[in-house]
Amino acid sequence: MIKKKEPTVKYFVMMSSFLCLFIILQSIVVVYTPHTFVKVMNLISIIGASGIVGAFIREVFILKQKRNK
Repeated sequence: MIKKKEPTVKYFVMMSSFLCLFIILQSIVVVYTPHTFVKVMNLISIIGASGIVGAFIREVFILKQKRNK
């Protein structure tokens, strides 16, 4: 039977770093753009990406607990 590869802590940290960079870049766009529509769309993407980063960080703690058992 083929085992599924579980994501590692390194993978979650790397993806969280990329998403944090995305959040920072989108925040810069929100601050400097004069267009309301662009601000709203970028704020929506920032909120979604922040939720994803939180989920990744939660998974890192879950993986650390599994490894310690």
